Amino acid sequence: MEKKNRCLSKLCSHWDTAVILLLTVCMCAGIMWHASRWMPQRERSLRSSLLHTARVWLDSSEADGSHQAIIDRYNAYDPSPRDYKVQYNDNWCATFGSAAAMETGLTHIIPPECSCEQQINRFMAMGRWQEDERYLPRTGDYIYYVWDEWRQGNCTAWADHVGIVEGTFGPVIKVLEGNKEDTVGYRYIFLNDITIRGFGLPDYAAVSAQ
Repeated sequence: MEKKNRCLSKLCSHWDTAVILLLTVCMCAGIMWHASRWMPQRERSLRSSLLHTARVWLDSSEADGSHQAIIDRYNAYDPSPRDYKVQYNDNWCATFGSAAAMETGLTHIIPPECSCEQQINRFMAMGRWQEDERYLPRTGDYIYYVWDEWRQGNCTAWADHVGIVEGTFGPVIKVLEGNKEDTVGYRYIFLNDITIRGFGLPDYAAVSAQ
């Protein structure tokens, strides 16, 4: 009986050590993750300001014509991003993202465009395009989709839609979008969803450091 008790005591001791070790590893991993996500307060505020501006248009809709204010803001920008005035019946997701950048004074890091694919090209030219499937987006990043993409692997087809990342919650990305079912609203999508084309990464850090 005494021998059995000693064995149980040893087993419990090993189990306690394993649990402590596991908790220590998890705690260290958590500290490293938070350290990698840390950013200066000025940059955090700048990212948040874009979302604050964009939320003013939340629920703007084609149904009542309130989306026209977004398109008017884009069309009033000087110089015009391209020799084209967006029409009220055009797709306006990229127009929405661009209008938010215009209102926030961030067009030098968020290229204004009414075409998703052309905006991607401009992010690429700035060296601010991300296609790594392991990338964890941050507030203020621009996320692009391809709706008819059903293949596994890297998605490189023509982009259909764009939104502004508001944040991540576990495996889910919360995105504010214009022209989502003809209105400004939220989408919740899993990280590394097959329809994600990639991310435009405005250089908020450079601006906040000035």
